[in-house]
Amino acid sequence: MVRKVGSSRIVREIGRGGMGIVYEAFQEGLDRAVAVKALDTKLARSKEVVERFRREGRAYAKLRHEAIVQVHDLVEKEDGLYLVTEFVDGTDLARLLQAGALPADCVALVGARVAEALDYVHFNALLHRDVKPANVMLSRDGEVKLMDFGIAKGEADHSLTRAGMLVGSPSYMAPEVLSGEEAGPAADVWALGVTLYELLTGEKPFRGKDADELFAAIARGKFRSVRSRAPDCPRRVARAVERCLARAPAARFRSAGTLSRALLSIAAKLLRRGMHPRARLVALLANRGFVTEEIALTKLDLSTLHATRIADSRGTATKAEFPVHRRRRASFAAMALLAFAAGVATWLVRL
Repeated sequence: MVRKVGSSRIVREIGRGGMGIVYEAFQEGLDRAVAVKALDTKLARSKEVVERFRREGRAYAKLRHEAIVQVHDLVEKEDGLYLVTEFVDGTDLARLLQAGALPADCVALVGARVAEALDYVHFNALLHRDVKPANVMLSRDGEVKLMDFGIAKGEADHSLTRAGMLVGSPSYMAPEVLSGEEAGPAADVWALGVTLYELLTGEKPFRGKDADELFAAIARGKFRSVRSRAPDCPRRVARAVERCLARAPAARFRSAGTLSRALLSIAAKLLRRGMHPRARLVALLANRGFVTEEIALTKLDLSTLHATRIADSRGTATKAEFPVHRRRRASFAAMALLAFAAGVATWLVRL
């Protein structure tokens, strides 16, 4: 195993993917944790794969956004090719999904942040082309981070894809991509829609026994509604996600930014009163066992953490999360009615 990459000393392996191995490392001099992505040595024999890896570094280097993992360095050595990036201390959404579907308020928050990042990516004339739960991280500070730009494409890039070859993860490919059309920002919106549907229901909207069946299902564009699989999901959330999955690109949200603003508005109405959006996501991680209660309580108070546990344990939306507030509002309404009645009675007596 490699011990050092540039000024970064390898600490431990934290993951493996199609392109290689990801390590946690410590960047000496700057005294900070970083992630080091090492290209698989077997894949490094392919000029196309090496160029994809370099492209990821270039794509990252163009982007400066809080919701996008930052690149620090691209290191080429005799023993390999390495990408040094920001280290996100947390988990990806694919792992989070293993404990079940997520509450609707959390899905709206995550979706809004990813959509904001995609809007910035599109503004910089790039496409992500591989939006999926495994490529979105949720940190212990409640940050949402979009990562893995290995197949990102810019307008000025020469295509590395041979004619007829599809690039990306099949379940998250938009209908127009499967039909051979040139992908645009709407394809990233569609992939985010698939991701959000999966977060809400625990299942993908389109499935098949093999690739042919899957592609046929996507081409037809028919899927079960969100609320048929997650009845507690608020209608506004369900409608937003289903709009992302419209078969025709023009029928989806006009842009990722428009989607982000819509989801932010929805999340604001679903969030527990006074709760910071990041604190809500920290609570989710704590309730799912990805963050200790001690760490969570540095970001939010105990009563708030307890109030989120019912919804998070069920993996459904928001009705069970706010019984205290509903009872309180009901009490206030009852008190107001009694006060009004007493006032009317006093007025009648005086007459």
